[in-house]
Amino acid sequence: MAIPLIRSADASAALVGDAVHVWCIPVAEQADDDAALTDAVNAWLTPVEQARGQRFVQPEDRRRFQLGRAATRRLLAGYLGLSPTAIGLDIDPSGKPRLDQHTRALGGTMHFNISHSGGWVVAAFARGFELGVDVERVSAQALEPGLIDHVLSEREIQALRALPPQRQTAAFFKGWTSKEAFAKGIGVGLAVGLKSVEVSIDPEAPARLMQAPPPHASDPWQLHTIEGLEGYAATLAVAARSAHLGRIVVGNWRDIPGDDQ
Repeated sequence: MAIPLIRSADASAALVGDAVHVWCIPVAEQADDDAALTDAVNAWLTPVEQARGQRFVQPEDRRRFQLGRAATRRLLAGYLGLSPTAIGLDIDPSGKPRLDQHTRALGGTMHFNISHSGGWVVAAFARGFELGVDVERVSAQALEPGLIDHVLSEREIQALRALPPQRQTAAFFKGWTSKEAFAKGIGVGLAVGLKSVEVSIDPEAPARLMQAPPPHASDPWQLHTIEGLEGYAATLAVAARSAHLGRIVVGNWRDIPGDDQ
């Protein structure tokens, strides 16, 4: 079942209870947009983040980093009723970004996660439970035996080989993004062995967590495919048996709502 679209204007008021919002934001490919993007997002980034963004050699890497961090802070500000400059972020012991203690005292709890690849930034937000998200550009050239062996379990590799060749690329990336989203959600990222997590990989079947390593085997994690990003695979993982999901797609970074004050 596709995650239903909602209007960006309705998003802030609708993120209550068991709601989850997934924002899909395109990254501009035009170099002539760099200056405008940098000027805009620098108002939403800390000096440390600004400096880090400038260290990227490739313009596309810089755009993804700047837009990912800036969009996250601006959207958090809208949800929490604060200004972007009041949003403080830190990193938990596993490397997962979170609101710092001061921001939680001002605006309350908010769980969020972000991923970017190629021409898309995808960010997910929820008030009531942890989540993770991952997006990857789909490429048949990535299906090398070494990567497949690193990501998929033996049972999943057998399932992959049983699919028609024309569906194997989509199946691999569905499995990869599902595992990465779950690993980011539980807060272990690359520390978890992806082969120890088993998911459904059939691109025509619903995303599903089949097996998780202890101590998460009995946790209520659910996977959801994020559709509508042509040429990309994306998956959302939520720590809830049921949730009200909404997907917001903006035309470009200028359409990200929020108050700059």
